[in-house]
Amino acid sequence: MSLIAALKPTSNSMASFYPISTNENSNDFNWEKVTNLFLSELYGLLAEKKLSKFEDELKKFHKNFEQSFKDEIPDSEAWAMINDIYFIENNISKISPKLRIFSLSEDAQNLSAEKRIVSLLKTLFKKDFVYNNDVTNLNFIEEKIYQTFENSFPSRIPDYEGLNSYLPKLSKVFAEDLVFLTNHSKYFLENIQLFLELYICLYTAQLSIVINGWKEANEPSVKDCYFILDSEKASRERACLQRSGYKLVEKGLDSIFPTLALCESLPNPAGQKFPLWKLVTLLKNSDLETLENYYLAFAENRSLKIKDDKFENIESALEALQHLYKAQFEKGETRASRNSNVVRTIKNIILKPFTQTRGSAGTVFVLTQEYLLLLTNLVIGEREKLRLYEVIKGLELRGIFFDKESRKALVSFYERLGNVEKMSDSGDAIYVKKTI
Repeated sequence: MSLIAALKPTSNSMASFYPISTNENSNDFNWEKVTNLFLSELYGLLAEKKLSKFEDELKKFHKNFEQSFKDEIPDSEAWAMINDIYFIENNISKISPKLRIFSLSEDAQNLSAEKRIVSLLKTLFKKDFVYNNDVTNLNFIEEKIYQTFENSFPSRIPDYEGLNSYLPKLSKVFAEDLVFLTNHSKYFLENIQLFLELYICLYTAQLSIVINGWKEANEPSVKDCYFILDSEKASRERACLQRSGYKLVEKGLDSIFPTLALCESLPNPAGQKFPLWKLVTLLKNSDLETLENYYLAFAENRSLKIKDDKFENIESALEALQHLYKAQFEKGETRASRNSNVVRTIKNIILKPFTQTRGSAGTVFVLTQEYLLLLTNLVIGEREKLRLYEVIKGLELRGIFFDKESRKALVSFYERLGNVEKMSDSGDAIYVKKTI
């Protein structure tokens, strides 16, 4: 790979890698709208150009369904009741995941922030894969609505071109979880928003931990990030929480925007942009002159002090550029507020549902029962049960780590739930059963 010949300083952007804007006012998104838009993309219902027009197609479906219903049941009172229950009160969106499109149509014009979030969520999409939307146990009316909609709007391969995943290993695990969930449509419908919130939070936490570790020049593995259960107490003595919990993630947050903006500024001639951990392996010494010229031009453009030393290799060039990209946001610089806006949004919107302040322990990552139950079912997957230590390993693959105290609390939670099976009196062989 080679870089484009003439790199020029431009406005900072990380749009190809992460969806948060530097303008806080444009980061106010609604999770329900995100969920509706994601599901519409998942089943290939929308191209962006169709979004504003899709409401007309749904109105046409509504009208055709009304006529079909009246042809079978010529009772005006019956249709009025069905129309009120399913269409006016929007219970149609509760029939199947795909039918959540009816909720999206109400907000089709005001989804700019939601679109950015969904572009990251599209890193979960599998290439050339049509997702399942089969549902069972519907009543007569729901079955008719479902079948009519399926005939009118068949599922298609989704447009999986979203953001570049900086964390392919984590994205791959959650992508398989998404396939599992769509094979259990009713459970998926009930838990889709929780699933998306989890993925965005864990993706962000892992991104923050690895963002400065690009010199390893390898696809990032999932790093230790410790959580507690919401039923637990936390203390400063719990070393893992202090060393590798929220505080570790918080430490790297201010490096996300500068580093991803650097990645954004280094495309190849085809316009492709790569994570820094990949760039350090793709670029060759023949790119050094281009990087040196860009380094000088960027420093002049941003009025930043630099060293005059020549770069020895690609790693030293990228390290110097990363330093410059961070320096432009330091306190006192005109762009300082841009990065602080990104960090504040991540803390207050992305991570907040998973954090609590616990006395002397400070802020810690916390899992509530509903998230933990969903994660447990995802880890067990299509199996009926799994050994406890395998469940814990599965949680770690998804970026959730527990210390000894939390593991004890985890067992107590499963016992209260009634989904554990002990195969010996000593408790050495504890199996956890799924609840789907």
